[in-house]
Amino acid sequence: MRVGFIGTGRIGGALARLLISGGDHVILSAAHPDGPAALAAELGPHATAVASPEEMLAATNVVVIAVWWEAFETLARDYGDALRGKIVIDTSNPLTERDGQVVPVPIPDGLTSAEYQHKRLGNVRLVRTFGDRLATDLLADGLRGQRTGETSEMWYWSDDREAAATVVPLIRDAGFHPVDGGGLAQSKNAGE
Repeated sequence: MRVGFIGTGRIGGALARLLISGGDHVILSAAHPDGPAALAAELGPHATAVASPEEMLAATNVVVIAVWWEAFETLARDYGDALRGKIVIDTSNPLTERDGQVVPVPIPDGLTSAEYQHKRLGNVRLVRTFGDRLATDLLADGLRGQRTGETSEMWYWSDDREAAATVVPLIRDAGFHPVDGGGLAQSKNAGE
């Protein structure tokens, strides 16, 4: 499958590596195109770096958003129209970095993180997954599953059953055993 990425840092980079190892093709984009270009060069022919998220969004219907939680507001503003109707994999947790420290961000309106991100992005087909562990653990656990068949669980949540059914094979490709956690209202963040 062709999977687009907005964000190629720790989580995005680890997940891109796992999906390529699992047989998928990734299209990498970020706010600064140097990161995707360097990662694509490292990952080889099944990775393509593009100049902008708009270019990536025109090339695929499945998009991983792997950015800080607070960046979703900017993404919604800048790419909302292009994201409309896309299957969006949300890896985020309500965390941000301030003064070199990772700190929690309060979620307004009594919503789960995934519900709030879905509300921010609007008319997307959101699936929350791949956000339950640190990037180094995500990569190590996924590679172990791919190499030995000893898969660990990877939970996913969505209010869109067809979108979830599209994402489940990607969870398997990444080396994990998919576990349906229910809808976005039941979703959990890392550490919960």
